[in-house]
Amino acid sequence: MSVLANKKVCVFCGSNAGADSKTQQALKTLAEYLVKNDDTLVYGGGRLGLMGMLYEDVSKRNGKVIGIIPEILEDHAIDPVGQTELIHVSDMSDRKKQMIELSDCFVVFPGGLGTMEEFFQTYSWFQLGIVQKPIILVNIDGYYNDLINFLKHSAETGFMPKENVDALIIGDDLPDLFSKASEFKYVKANKWRN
Repeated sequence: MSVLANKKVCVFCGSNAGADSKTQQALKTLAEYLVKNDDTLVYGGGRLGLMGMLYEDVSKRNGKVIGIIPEILEDHAIDPVGQTELIHVSDMSDRKKQMIELSDCFVVFPGGLGTMEEFFQTYSWFQLGIVQKPIILVNIDGYYNDLINFLKHSAETGFMPKENVDALIIGDDLPDLFSKASEFKYVKANKWRN
């Protein structure tokens, strides 16, 4: 099985912890994977919720972290330790732009509106060819089933290319997802078909 090693892996996840212990356990598995493969975690720089848990798990293993925090969320920022760099930006748009530009791969864990905002901007840029990197949806206990069905429906009704839905790497087995990401080849679909 291939691994994604020595890469900058951007993780979008909740600033709340959520109610599912499986998600929290999967974050620990992700932290172990990132450190073992000498990957750098790129994330939103927060210390709360899933974001904070992931940061703690990576940093306590002496893993590399780049956090990107906008002014409006400064009160919720991590206190960087170890191999952590905290980048301060002016607003949410700059935060997303920097996370996207710095990263080699995107991992979308369960989360709320902020996670969806980050996912959809990255995915929209993927459709336009601005982003040509793998996007992983971590679908723990079917968390993203409704989103996946929406995307399939959008393709079936002619609002997006089916190839872009198929390009998402979806599942809940992290080593398998990263193996697929390591073999990912971007192919730009024709967005404008009619």
